[in-house]
Amino acid sequence: MPRFVVLLTALLGLTAPVAPAQAADCALPAGPLPTRTRAVFVLDTSGSMRGVGDGHADIFRRVTAALNTYVRATRPDRVDLLTFDAGLRSRRTFDAPAGTARWNGALAALRADGRNTHLYRSVRDALSPLSGAATYLTTVFVLTDGIDNDPTQDITPAQALAAFRGRGPLDQLHYVALGADIPAAARQALSASTYADGRTLPAGTVPDLVRVGHGGGLLTVKDAAQLRVPFAANGPVTLGTGAAGSALRLATAGQDGTLGLTGTGRVPAGTPVLLCAAPVPSSGAVAPRPVRVLLRLTLPGAPGLRLLNPGADRTLAAGEDVVLRYHAAAGLSLTGARLQALPAGLRGEVWHEPGSRDVAVRLTNAGLPAGRSVTPGLLLPGGGVLPLAAVQGSGGRGPALAPTGTTGTARRVPGRTGPGLHALLWGLAAVLVLGAAVVALRRPRPGAGARRRAAPPVPAAFPDVPAVEGIEYSEDRLLSLVGAAGEVTGVSTPLDGPFDLGHLARVPHLSGLRFEQHRHGLRCVQIPDDLEVSQGTRLLRSGDIVQPGTLLGVAVARPARAPDVPLGSLSGLGLPLTLRTQGTTVHAGGPYGEHAVTLHAGITDLGDALDAPALRGLRVAVTGSSVLLAELPGALGLRRPGEGHPITPGTALTGTLTLDLPGEPGAAPR
Repeated sequence: MPRFVVLLTALLGLTAPVAPAQAADCALPAGPLPTRTRAVFVLDTSGSMRGVGDGHADIFRRVTAALNTYVRATRPDRVDLLTFDAGLRSRRTFDAPAGTARWNGALAALRADGRNTHLYRSVRDALSPLSGAATYLTTVFVLTDGIDNDPTQDITPAQALAAFRGRGPLDQLHYVALGADIPAAARQALSASTYADGRTLPAGTVPDLVRVGHGGGLLTVKDAAQLRVPFAANGPVTLGTGAAGSALRLATAGQDGTLGLTGTGRVPAGTPVLLCAAPVPSSGAVAPRPVRVLLRLTLPGAPGLRLLNPGADRTLAAGEDVVLRYHAAAGLSLTGARLQALPAGLRGEVWHEPGSRDVAVRLTNAGLPAGRSVTPGLLLPGGGVLPLAAVQGSGGRGPALAPTGTTGTARRVPGRTGPGLHALLWGLAAVLVLGAAVVALRRPRPGAGARRRAAPPVPAAFPDVPAVEGIEYSEDRLLSLVGAAGEVTGVSTPLDGPFDLGHLARVPHLSGLRFEQHRHGLRCVQIPDDLEVSQGTRLLRSGDIVQPGTLLGVAVARPARAPDVPLGSLSGLGLPLTLRTQGTTVHAGGPYGEHAVTLHAGITDLGDALDAPALRGLRVAVTGSSVLLAELPGALGLRRPGEGHPITPGTALTGTLTLDLPGEPGAAPR
């Protein structure tokens, strides 16, 4: 968003009259309104810009400095830099370039050494590819010290301006003639257009592009008492509003003549309004246009979103993602909300259940440059945009994780007597903060030790797996696990499609228990034979619908599923567990992935090597290219699929072996 703003009186030195809101010539455009800004510079790089040939002055470096001043002041979300002489020479695109080395280097590398000024052809070719009007408010600057000298004369000024077919209703083009006149045909085309104007400057004069471009055309307002505007008014200033801001009015806020807003009430964050004024007078102006600046209101106390997991790791390596959960303020409808367009390298999706005040946003680094920070926005049907927590790219490459939610350590609810929704949400926030911290500590980073690796990597498990005896499905369709002592652990679940609760919660003894959100509640997709899930005295079956506001009981029928099996880092793999060898590497696997450890000479305790307490005492040894079973605790069983008898120490580990966990010695094949 542009950040450059100046007080009205600082530009004028007088008080501008305030006109009634919603003047006829200041109507907020219908349809989606842009939430980001784009500056397009079409720069003449013929030699005359350095005073060569018929040049009037050597101003090229000062003009490129003016471009940089504009970018630093207004901070556009995107910049297109195009150069031309005998047609377009180059086109480069920059995301949020203000102050970046790439942008500064590109400006420094520009050279004005062309021999012609094929202006209209170049403008046509610059404008025709532009699109994205629903995302970007675009301001185009055409900067030249000459006139069109294309010998073919087959492109007219009107044809050049008409090439901007993808423009939005608030987009503008400013033709800046640097020490040259604007020919009559170009003046006529500017006057006939609905979005372009021009101005001529004396030779050697460099334009103030911030003032020419009205501060980028899109501003964020955070203080209703100090409305700052990026133009000098020549008459009444008016306000155009939509339904969300219909009560807003402009007022003179103080004796200094600054403007303010009244009737702000509980205007939703991101509400768009339009600030309008008559054309700004200036010498050399050609076809001046009425000023229209889009404002996005983000006022204190405005209904917005509360981030429920502020501790989530939002520094993402390539391939990593984060799920951010929000709760909307009362009266703020999220129906139809969607993410605004994201920059290249960042993907996102929104999960929202109709009628709910909770929303989850998943953001994935699909090539975001290291150090690049992006603040996504949630677009509301009324045109408002709610800013979300920023994410940042980091170096390296993260694991390709399966879609999972964020969980965390439990909180205690005294008596388990139906916690209120407010308390549940605050507890869930604490749960998610701690869960995100665990994931952050275990996330692989460049330079980390490579002794143990995941193949494929899976999310880390909790240090202590909770003893789950119940599942709470709240009135707000939030799913939580209930422990034997009344602890409640929130689980972030997808809003569409089936999911495995054991997988999402990293609780292996619930693996295979599958649900999906349904319009009438929570549908049971699959209940394993050795799990009993009950509602009161009735056992649930696959296909049953659980109504919101229900507490379910969970009972484990098979010892290996018992919650006191300390699987440690293997908890997220699900059950049953298997072991297989590949050379001197042992893979411990489950339905959801594998962990691997490379063995060294001597005897290795797999429980210690894999951080799995339940496997301690299971020792293996490397002999040549083989891995032998050295010791097997009595509580564990290791057998080949289809065989009922466990293998014994001294046996070479080949193929895939089933691991029988404590409490289930000699279990039948499964």
